[in-house]
Amino acid sequence: MKIYYVTNVRFPTEKAHGWQIAKMCDAFASLGHDVTLVVPYRVTPIKEGAQSYYQLAQDFKIVKLNIWDALDVKWIPRLPAFLLTEWSFKNAVKKWSRSEPSSEALVMTRDQFLAKQLVRPGWRVAFEAHDISPRFFWLHRRLARCVDLLIASNEWKKNEMLKRWGGSIKGKVIALQNGIELKPYLEMPTKEAARNSLGLDAGRKIVLYTGHLYGWKGVYVLADASKELPQDHDVVMLGGTPEDSTRMRGYLEKNDLKKVRLIAHVPHKDVLTYLAAADCLVIPNTAKSWNSMYTTSPIKLWEYLAARRPIVASDLPSLRESVGDEEVLFVKPDNPIALARGIERACADDGGRVEKGWQRAQKQTWQARAQAIVEAIL
Repeated sequence: MKIYYVTNVRFPTEKAHGWQIAKMCDAFASLGHDVTLVVPYRVTPIKEGAQSYYQLAQDFKIVKLNIWDALDVKWIPRLPAFLLTEWSFKNAVKKWSRSEPSSEALVMTRDQFLAKQLVRPGWRVAFEAHDISPRFFWLHRRLARCVDLLIASNEWKKNEMLKRWGGSIKGKVIALQNGIELKPYLEMPTKEAARNSLGLDAGRKIVLYTGHLYGWKGVYVLADASKELPQDHDVVMLGGTPEDSTRMRGYLEKNDLKKVRLIAHVPHKDVLTYLAAADCLVIPNTAKSWNSMYTTSPIKLWEYLAARRPIVASDLPSLRESVGDEEVLFVKPDNPIALARGIERACADDGGRVEKGWQRAQKQTWQARAQAIVEAIL
């Protein structure tokens, strides 16, 4: 089957949505489908090619359409810049689609503004709902009518679609969480080798957080928890934009939080070394954010499970949907002391949860997710 993945993102990108898109295209291609990824041509700081950066096994086609990237113009406010860039990409997609010969195809997109434009005879359109705002269901009711398949990244979003948009979409909405590619995690270095290569002290407990340093991800709660940890525990935060890292560094200095180490974004293959070096992995999301509470479906959860390290996570509906007490040690969100006590407990002995988590991760592959989409659309 011919599959197009058309969406308005900078590619490659260091952000998680780029990883999800790349891995889904790779998974479709591994199942024998003819895949083309269509994205705008936008300036990216990543010099490495997508094949290497995302560690792709398949060589699918990537088409980059020329657009006016208003987001790269510093003097234009962000919202107008986004709208102008989206308008430019929609026009480019319209021109591209007219020249595309495939009459029968599955067309995937994460772009709610673009979905309606992708509708044409022979094309079956599937929309992936990931990070959505509270106004999404009101603003994008037309999605229910114009697409052939709605893919929610968790059950909460699926149920909200059914509740807000009515039973007419019942037969065309599915819930599929994000996935994991297991092979790299089977080849991880030992903890000792990883710490030697990273220059980390073998005698200390390493508590690791990977990802962006957004407030809703609970990183400031983790920073506060560091002062409640035993003396031999260190917190490592890996990732974040330069701006967010600067903000966090100022917070650490202001509050004299000396046990937190910030490390800039590294390629994903290097993240695996940090995961291998860790004693405990943390998802400290806040309960004060709608996205954190309900809509997020973090890829890092599956990466943590596959890394076979103890996990401490905020007790939130969005995370409870994926795992339970057998796999993860849940703690009260937004509570530094509870988080610190959970970390201390996990570092001491959490082997049972680690094994259960590994078993859970093995069921959550990108290939299984891709196959489920194909079966749902046929």
